[in-house]
Amino acid sequence: FGPFAGSGQPSYMARQMAFKDTVTLRRSIVFMMIYFSLIYFPLIIIFTCSRVLLPGWEIDSDRIMPEMAMYLTSNAGAPWLAGLLLAAPFAAVMSSVDSFLLLFSSSITRDVYQQKYPDASEAKLKKVSFAVTIIMGVLAVVAVLKPPQFLQDLIVFGSGGLAASFLMPVVLMLYWPRLTPAASVAGMVSGGFTIGAIYLAGYFINGRFGEINLLGLHPFIWAVAVSALVSVIAVRFSKPTDPKLVENYFGQLKG
Repeated sequence: FGPFAGSGQPSYMARQMAFKDTVTLRRSIVFMMIYFSLIYFPLIIIFTCSRVLLPGWEIDSDRIMPEMAMYLTSNAGAPWLAGLLLAAPFAAVMSSVDSFLLLFSSSITRDVYQQKYPDASEAKLKKVSFAVTIIMGVLAVVAVLKPPQFLQDLIVFGSGGLAASFLMPVVLMLYWPRLTPAASVAGMVSGGFTIGAIYLAGYFINGRFGEINLLGLHPFIWAVAVSALVSVIAVRFSKPTDPKLVENYFGQLKG
């Protein structure tokens, strides 16, 4: 579900909103297609080869990348090169982590706290931002004290959870003029709650962090379905969106 999960993540949406015209968007799509092909095709080949060069590491697959780097650089007579090779992916990981921390902090500060207290000073907003960042950092440290068996489980849960919360509300915002703010929030909350509840049930049933596939379907599918259903139902029981705002995005609607 990678392409769908990616399209539903807030950090990607902000970038998608930055293009100035459709020509730029089309060129970006082609550029990103080439860019990701150059990144991921070599990775597939490299780690397929690692199954032959380092057999048995399937049981601890999260360590295959550093082990592969050390194995190849040692055989090449330059073991120090392994540090440089490993610095690149870890730099990318750190970049993603701090981006999500800043995203969450700014969302809480600007979209929640400042909306409730519009007259708050910049000094107060800065303190709230620092507090949220520290709290989230501490929670992340506590969470990794007992990590899951595979890092991929966290990646799938994180990307799937973000997409489950935001994918359907964003799609409906783009193509359904009748969608309301309350329905959007209901879709976000229900989608995130659904995938979180399924993973929590999986933890108690299996005794470890991981999903359970109800009726053979990944939790992401169930969460998106619930998000869409709740959004549609909530439209009928919520206040309509301001017609002027709808007209700005969809033009004059007929009827």
